[in-house]
Amino acid sequence: MASFDGLDRMKALLDALGNPEADFRAIHIAGTNGKGSTAVMTASILEEAGFTVGLYTSPHLEDECERVQIWDGTHQMIDQAHFDELKDRARAIEEKATVFEVYTAAAYLYFAEIQPDYVVLETGLGGRLDSTNTLEKPLVSVITQVGLDHTAELGRTIFKIAHEKAGIIKPGVPVVSQTPDLNVKNIFRRTAAEKGCEFIDVSAVFDKYRSAELSMKGEHQKRNAATAVEAIRAAGIEVSEEAVRIGLANTYLPGRFEVLNEESAGSGEPFFIIDGAHNPDAAEALTETLSAFARERKIKRILVIFGCMKDKNYTRMIQLLTGNLRGCTYAAAAVEYGRAEDPERLGEVFAACGRGCIVCDSAAEAYEISKDGKYECVLVTGSIYLAGELRSLYLQDHKSL
Repeated sequence: MASFDGLDRMKALLDALGNPEADFRAIHIAGTNGKGSTAVMTASILEEAGFTVGLYTSPHLEDECERVQIWDGTHQMIDQAHFDELKDRARAIEEKATVFEVYTAAAYLYFAEIQPDYVVLETGLGGRLDSTNTLEKPLVSVITQVGLDHTAELGRTIFKIAHEKAGIIKPGVPVVSQTPDLNVKNIFRRTAAEKGCEFIDVSAVFDKYRSAELSMKGEHQKRNAATAVEAIRAAGIEVSEEAVRIGLANTYLPGRFEVLNEESAGSGEPFFIIDGAHNPDAAEALTETLSAFARERKIKRILVIFGCMKDKNYTRMIQLLTGNLRGCTYAAAAVEYGRAEDPERLGEVFAACGRGCIVCDSAAEAYEISKDGKYECVLVTGSIYLAGELRSLYLQDHKSL
């Protein structure tokens, strides 16, 4: 993620590697929520317009090679052996480099080899000190939603976090802002003015995107779609309305309200949904999307499998899940990750919200519960790591998908 020793080490590493990022025509995207979806929507539109796109996103869901892809009609992930080789090159130069610094350097080297027409870069954490903030002059700087997450690193107020996100704004580079929060928007607007940047407020033009047809579910995705289109236009890239329409309709991002079996669900098989929401704002958007999904399909019995990291505001997330959803049974699952919260503790929070909770010692145990025939829908959420574990288990169990 970000290096809180500053960017000096990352810049020195890139200098030693010959500054592979120097000639990138890049779209740089930061934000608490929505940046991954906005990144893939941007890449999808550009791909549909006939361009080759390098896409760098994080975190990965199941395979680290997901982070570095070429979109030219193939959505090809970097080969693992080649990725390892590029990471080793970076580590050989700077052995103290963080994991994310190594990932970023390797991605830059790969894109410099392939030379795509455009590169879409998603920050890992924050903006100001993020390893991707080594781009000297991207085509456009994009900031999606801003909320309280990673507060230990970025600050405990929305204003401090907004200032960290604003750190990606570069002199003379257009800024596209999605946030509807007037105070946050003013931070971005003021920073843009100080640096001589055009400021594009997505909220001011959002109405014309309300009827957009998207493959990704949820009203919040329409804001991400609007942000992607406005970013491409601000970057001065010409794409047709047809490319926008088809690109948005075809966009797909695993782990974001991903219905793994939409075509085959029913007749005793529950819808199986994976969503990596891991902060309160994302959880609230998720409850709205799931409620609409359930109403449309007359779903009454839902199993929510929840796991979370210790440093997340899981109390508020659980309050939103239990308060906004109806007809749910809850299960707290252990996540195979060092920062994961004990499912017993999560169960206590569910109990404090007046809901019973099945405590599971593993994702596999939670998955077995999902198969007992009681539920019309299963939702996995709270952590991208849990989402990846359950996604793998489900797909292994349904190899024909």
